Amino acid sequence: MSVEKLPKGWRKLTISKIGKVVTGNTPSKSNPEFFNGNIPWVKPGDVKKSRIVFQTEETLTELGAEKARLIPPGSVIVTCIGDLGNITVAGKELATNQQINSIVVDEKIADFKYIYYWSLTLKGWLIENSTSTTISMVNKSKFENAPVILPPLPEQQRIVAKLDAVFGHLDRVQEKLDRIPELLKNFRQQVLTQAVTGELTREWRKGKDFGEWEETTIGELFEVKTGGTPRRGVKEYYDGGTIPWVKSGLVKNELIFEADEFITDLAINDSNVKIFPIDTLLVAMYGEGKTRGQVGWLKIEATTNQAIAALVNETMPIHTRTYVFYYCLSQYNDIRAKAEGGNQPNLNLSKIKEWEISVPPEAEQKEIVSRVDSLFNIADKIESQYQSLKAKIDQMPQAILAKAFRGELVRQEVKEYVREIGELGMVAEGMEDYGKE
Repeated sequence: MSVEKLPKGWRKLTISKIGKVVTGNTPSKSNPEFFNGNIPWVKPGDVKKSRIVFQTEETLTELGAEKARLIPPGSVIVTCIGDLGNITVAGKELATNQQINSIVVDEKIADFKYIYYWSLTLKGWLIENSTSTTISMVNKSKFENAPVILPPLPEQQRIVAKLDAVFGHLDRVQEKLDRIPELLKNFRQQVLTQAVTGELTREWRKGKDFGEWEETTIGELFEVKTGGTPRRGVKEYYDGGTIPWVKSGLVKNELIFEADEFITDLAINDSNVKIFPIDTLLVAMYGEGKTRGQVGWLKIEATTNQAIAALVNETMPIHTRTYVFYYCLSQYNDIRAKAEGGNQPNLNLSKIKEWEISVPPEAEQKEIVSRVDSLFNIADKIESQYQSLKAKIDQMPQAILAKAFRGELVRQEVKEYVREIGELGMVAEGMEDYGKE
């Protein structure tokens, strides 16, 4: 925003003109007298947690805080090394490390909450003005020259009041939206559990003589195979390859339409890698984090590495295959518990073959698959709506701030923002109620 377009009485200054900039420090770790005191010591991870910080995991003694440099309550804290432009406010006297520049605001010139809100707009400026070798950095002298658009103090306070009201509504909606992914995850899991235990079709099954569910194993229903990894040192196995080669990282409880790596015919001929047919089900046997125990459904002919078990049965009806896929999804925690090993437990082909499964009669399989598909489609639509709302909410703060600092956040605009945010909140509440069903 140019100076010519500023409202009457507004000024374009730099941070150095509205307060003092204090860069934090890290006291010597070798001196125990500096640590474990009563003074919070803020690091970049603490800045992201809330808009105002009162306590931190690591603390300093008075002696340590002198080394790190104390800042008073109301100081605006800005990360200036690494992940630039995260902002919080000191809720009490505290210290920070060297990755943070803090603005000790002169209260005769500026309202610290106004400077907090203004600082939320500085991320782009910080990135553009950073020096970087391996880590982005804005030093104290550079930071002191960051721009500030400053209206008269009474106008600052009016803007703060309006922003507090709008952001308060926004926060409440955000809290509701943040719960939606977990609610949908739980809802899908409840659907799967009811599907494979017969609860989903219990009423439907009454009066129908379909017989008992069959207790069997994955090894009885499928040929259980695995793939391999062609030697990485042989470039002819990979260069120019056209055969999809799936690794466990692609097995994510969903259909698999493509691979991110390919191998050649020579790799197939010279190794134990096998091409599996379309509609093969895959189970990740290795993998850190959540990978182990996840399943996938090949929608292409593909090879796999040895970290994946391939469930092959080309004659299995589609409704049975779909039921088995849903069954495997429902048993994620149980199959993971069967893994063996030390620091990184793994599954093996024997464990997969012995995996017990309850299979209903064919007519009930079809009914279960139909009901699960229908309920999952509803959940998918809600998730899509959630993503759309989240994108809108994520963009809204900067739009609100831009109007505020052009002097355009008038009463009617505040009401419009509150109304729009409120409508999003009503949708979020509807999502939340559905996820609890």
